[in-house]
Amino acid sequence: MIHFDQATLIYRPPHAALKDVSFSVTASEMVVVTGPSGAGKSTLLSMITRELVPTSGRVVVAGRDLTAIRRAEIPLMRRSIGVVFQDFRLLRHRTIEDNISFVLRALAWPAARRRERTRRVLEWVGLAHRANDLPETLSGGEQQRIAIARALAPEPRLLLADEPTGNLDPERSFEILALFREIHARGTCVLLATHDRMLIERAKVRVLTLQAGRLARDEAPR
Repeated sequence: MIHFDQATLIYRPPHAALKDVSFSVTASEMVVVTGPSGAGKSTLLSMITRELVPTSGRVVVAGRDLTAIRRAEIPLMRRSIGVVFQDFRLLRHRTIEDNISFVLRALAWPAARRRERTRRVLEWVGLAHRANDLPETLSGGEQQRIAIARALAPEPRLLLADEPTGNLDPERSFEILALFREIHARGTCVLLATHDRMLIERAKVRVLTLQAGRLARDEAPR
């Protein structure tokens, strides 16, 4: 699903955001990427979505070499990737249902299919009863569940999460982790970037540790 081959990204020579990073993630895995602030976690995720292009090396996602992909192919490639952000990024003046269905509308899904898929993902995250509410009426944990539902709505093969529990208390964080586990169990590849040590310990999955832009450790699940 994901393959980095000596990927390097230099912003201002000689400073590298990532340097000679190599690893592979299969379609059946759930993996945590960790490291201190500035280690390169967000840069790595941005390479997977092709927002950033390596200065050298290769990044391959779902069989597509993103260093050689044509610009016109990028939107189609991104349809297979769901992204969850730390700050939720919900449309504050739209209902929960609208926040999810607008993604499917942009992909030209028929109305009936949009409604069914929106209902299904809201049931999945346990918030179908809040479909007509606005985001500001939800707790932080509930808003993050909606953000996850939105990312899952287009049926992505790969789910990326960038510090998804950074604004949540430990109890809510563990609830979100349980949801990611369920998503993975249903067949979606999950890559979770976090520096939350308690979350990492509880996840019990493969852990990639970045230090100053380099892959310092690749630890198997405990």
